[in-house]
Amino acid sequence: MVRELAAAALLLLALAVGALAPKFWPMDSGSALASGRPASSGPLATVASATFAPVSWKGKDGGMGYVVCGSTQNWSRPTISEQNAHLASDARYARMRADDPGSEAWTKFQAVALLYDGSALSARIDLVALTGMWTDPYIGGNAAGCTSVEPQVWLVGYEPVSFRGSPGISQIGVRQASGYRMVVLTGAIGTDLIIVGPGGKMAAFDTRPWRGPTPTPAPKALPTSKTAASPEPPFPMTDRPLELALPGCAISPQGRHADGGGAVWTVQCGSVRANLAVSVAAVRQGWSHIAGPPIGVGMQTYAKGKLSMQLAYRLDGPAYSDPIVLVQYSRPFAQGADTSPPNLTAYLRVPTGFELPTGCVWKDGPVGFTNDGAYELGFVCAGLPAPEIRGAFHRALLAQGWRADNGGFGFINYARDDMRLTMNFVNEKAEASDSPWVVESLCCFAP
Repeated sequence: MVRELAAAALLLLALAVGALAPKFWPMDSGSALASGRPASSGPLATVASATFAPVSWKGKDGGMGYVVCGSTQNWSRPTISEQNAHLASDARYARMRADDPGSEAWTKFQAVALLYDGSALSARIDLVALTGMWTDPYIGGNAAGCTSVEPQVWLVGYEPVSFRGSPGISQIGVRQASGYRMVVLTGAIGTDLIIVGPGGKMAAFDTRPWRGPTPTPAPKALPTSKTAASPEPPFPMTDRPLELALPGCAISPQGRHADGGGAVWTVQCGSVRANLAVSVAAVRQGWSHIAGPPIGVGMQTYAKGKLSMQLAYRLDGPAYSDPIVLVQYSRPFAQGADTSPPNLTAYLRVPTGFELPTGCVWKDGPVGFTNDGAYELGFVCAGLPAPEIRGAFHRALLAQGWRADNGGFGFINYARDDMRLTMNFVNEKAEASDSPWVVESLCCFAP
């Protein structure tokens, strides 16, 4: 069995600036890397397609000057090898490497604080891809649900504890904490923003684009008979998700989003297949699937009337057998949501239900990713010539009860019960590969 990759410890690297060497990260308010490019695939698809119209978070901060609108505490960055493999699998970032010192990919992968305008889709895609947050199955809901008209600071390995607004230099105090946090800045933003930790300055950003105009006295309000518009109603307090019946599934008490416009539950239906079938149940009950990852690959997004919903599956450890995180919002997704049928398979990250031929061993980690975000799991066979690996693999699978469904040049598809397996046995030169790979999935979740 292939070993599941352990997330590497977060690397902290500061740039010395000035005689006193305060710690600053380079100004990073997002770039145009993703502009004009096609929508992301795989785990990034929800980040690229599920977008809310920007809203203001002012008045929702309890006077703190900031709102933590999204976070995942048990997340840590992928390893350098995982990050480079992910970048290489995406044509938009294939030229970049996270271990190229001074490059944009390196800077964002090492940064502990990044500035984001709160709503630009291209900048969001780049930040998620280059920081390594693409490994978090909840990133789609966190990023889309945090859309704001105010700027944001994304903290990695830290959490905010204080904010001091100023027309000049504003300041956020932080302390170490696991995971990441998306922080909407609702207080007074001046010309600069400083991130200060226990050891002093950690990051500095130019915030002049968000500095408000010099206030002028407001004209005296005239009496009016018009009734002021009512604020958006909060998501109702219910013990179960709205418009979704899940008989036989255990559902936790409702949790609340910081803005009151969303609710969160955990759902456990008792088995891998039952958990994955929640997506099928949603489609059968009138929810439209928003184009994005296949069933079970991280986050799926759905819409029904004025409601939006996301299902998040764990991708490591227990994976699909772990409880699902189900999030509903009392507002629809923003412009042009593309709907499509769910993918009928759920990809696995650990090979299941078969053994490699004698003498063959799994490589550490994926050798690449498919367009749907599935892991390409590579293996090598010491002492076995490349042209003979295909035959040895084929005989081993047939002996273990698998059948060859079909195939083509360079690949063979296999099936056994509800499991599906594709083996690729040629390299980029269309020659027999000495390092073939497989993709495995559960099938078939047709609505």
